[in-house]
Amino acid sequence: MISTKSKCEINGPLPNSISDDELYDYFLKYIYHGNLKINGMEIKVFTTPFEDNKMQGFFHLTTKVQKKYGIKIRMKEPRAYFINYIPQMINNYLNCSTCDNLECNKIKIWTAPYKNTKRTKLLYSDNNYSYIIILERNKNDMYIISSFLIDEPGYLEKVIKEYNKYKKVP
Repeated sequence: MISTKSKCEINGPLPNSISDDELYDYFLKYIYHGNLKINGMEIKVFTTPFEDNKMQGFFHLTTKVQKKYGIKIRMKEPRAYFINYIPQMINNYLNCSTCDNLECNKIKIWTAPYKNTKRTKLLYSDNNYSYIIILERNKNDMYIISSFLIDEPGYLEKVIKEYNKYKKVP
């Protein structure tokens, strides 16, 4: 009998009741110290500058800078509750190639040019959420440039179009 269980192991977002300190603890444990790798390259986050005693990489994943007020204000975004997708997607994307669940959308991975470099992107999209991780290589390491919940109208279609153009494993 063929198993139809998804191997992605993507769980829903963290609860909205999670505090900023709990989010930061999650970030430190599962992302910064999470030993995440793609093709043997360690995945790192930007550590400096620090704001409010939190490293910069945390803010890349949980906030968006609002400039419309004339000053820089960081506002926690809905994407903050999806940082648990980062380790889940990175640790499980290889399982997609052997997953026999035809109902699963699988984690898509591709590399596309960006300015003078290339960026590796991972996308998970189901009926509820679409989430993307953007990585960039620097020497022998990969850095998380950003990751976010895709919730702008038309943006998922744009990402899928790029995936179809460049689909290949990094």
